[in-house]
Amino acid sequence: KLDEYEQFDDYLEMVIELGYVTLFASAYPLASLISIVANVIEVRCDLFKITHLCRRPRSIHADGIGMWKNLIQVIIWLSALTNCFIFGFTSQQLAQWMPSYYYQESDGNHRLVPGKGWIVVFVIFGLERLLLYIGAFLERVIPEIPEDVANAIERRQYIRLKTEKDLSEKLQEQRRSRSEELHDSILKTSSKRLKL
Repeated sequence: KLDEYEQFDDYLEMVIELGYVTLFASAYPLASLISIVANVIEVRCDLFKITHLCRRPRSIHADGIGMWKNLIQVIIWLSALTNCFIFGFTSQQLAQWMPSYYYQESDGNHRLVPGKGWIVVFVIFGLERLLLYIGAFLERVIPEIPEDVANAIERRQYIRLKTEKDLSEKLQEQRRSRSEELHDSILKTSSKRLKL
């Protein structure tokens, strides 16, 4: 007997992978490339798992991916903060961009120039806010449903409603004609009886 397919584990695996790729993108930029290769392999492994090791999953109509969408949004919004912190405090990237705010110690580490740390913190949080504003702007500008898809859905609904209306009119016409035929037959029958 085959095991029941559990999609929770697959969703969890993908969300954790997304978290690593986005939350620490500035620490390891190649993570996205490795993620693509891993996902290609994962698709093949899941295909084998679903076709040979598990029972066929039940088909359930869903409007979306549920609470996973909210979790993914939280991870993406937090990634702006974590990547700015990594960029500003743990890597040498900001020191290369703003060398006047850092000095290099004898061991090669970069340290903030005394009295100028607040400027660096302001730049980091300013960059983080800028990324959040850009994200919010894009979220407002880009529709959830693309225009061509919305048009196709609207067209499909129009055709369905028109078909239902046409069928309803045909049924009403058939009922009307049947009632007229019945009425005529009753009149004929009653007129024959009156003649007798």
